Amino acid sequence: MHRADDADTRPARWAPYVRFRAVLLVSGFLPLLLVPLVLRTWPLPDQGVWNTSFIYVSAALHLGMTSFFYLDPEMREFRRDRAHLFFTLPIVIGLGVVFALSVFPAPAPALVNIAFAAWLGWHYTGQQVGIVAMGLKGEVATARLLPRERRFVQATGFVTIVGLIRTVDLSTTPLRHTDLLLWCRVGFAALVVAAAWLLVLARRDPPKGGGSWVTRAVALVWATAFVAPMALVANPIVGAATIATVHSFHYIFLVAYLSRSRRSWAWVGTVLVGAATSGLYVALIVWAPTEGLLRHAVPAATTAFVAAHRLVDMRVWRLREPERLGYMRRSFQFL
Repeated sequence: MHRADDADTRPARWAPYVRFRAVLLVSGFLPLLLVPLVLRTWPLPDQGVWNTSFIYVSAALHLGMTSFFYLDPEMREFRRDRAHLFFTLPIVIGLGVVFALSVFPAPAPALVNIAFAAWLGWHYTGQQVGIVAMGLKGEVATARLLPRERRFVQATGFVTIVGLIRTVDLSTTPLRHTDLLLWCRVGFAALVVAAAWLLVLARRDPPKGGGSWVTRAVALVWATAFVAPMALVANPIVGAATIATVHSFHYIFLVAYLSRSRRSWAWVGTVLVGAATSGLYVALIVWAPTEGLLRHAVPAATTAFVAAHRLVDMRVWRLREPERLGYMRRSFQFL
């Protein structure tokens, strides 16, 4: 029998966690290798990465999965107190972006796209912080992502953001003569050196709270590997599609697991609702009218859709808030 004072230091007692961690690793590492190979056989167009069927398949479903947080009865009070987050701000962003793209002359549209790409990169990075923290805490419940390690994972966002900006047409911006791929590669090289140093420190002075050095090494290597396509793949469209696929697979799995932990087969309904929602998103883009008032209304709606996902996701997973931590602990018991 464990003593009471040992309760916080013993390994997390969550039997399915081995499978959980395996899914995260497989769905994380395999696309990094397979997506670039697939796109060599079936290449995407050089421009318009966000308007291709490949991105619909890899990303639209994960956008639709945000509907879980709009429908979950346990989130009702949270939604009511933050109506601006779930409804008002996405609509304002959608209308504002379309207005800027339609009215302002060059280089305003490119600058708006750059800002959206940077926001997307930070969105990806925020999920990465959570994935790494889950990997550590899943082995030992008291294991912590150290401040320097958190800053490291956040720093990977530099490569992600610069790489995503490369997908934008920069011909009318001051960045048109900047070698952004070189910056991605310099940043990635710095991350490799920093990750190695962090692991040396962890070996020399094991962090308090427990957790094996191997688990910490896998977590930090994963955080570094995630941004590798942005530095090692010359085609920015392929690099962006690769990390978008990983991000999407992880999000779909996490939300489905969150739903399943409430009710055994609830994940099926969650995925179906997510698919229906993402199907509507795809339909709006594919059959969007090109003339009349609706040619502005549809892009505004789809941009608001994306903004809602990013804004809601930013808040519902904020585990440093006790209320959010308590909500997530019902599913992820090692948190």
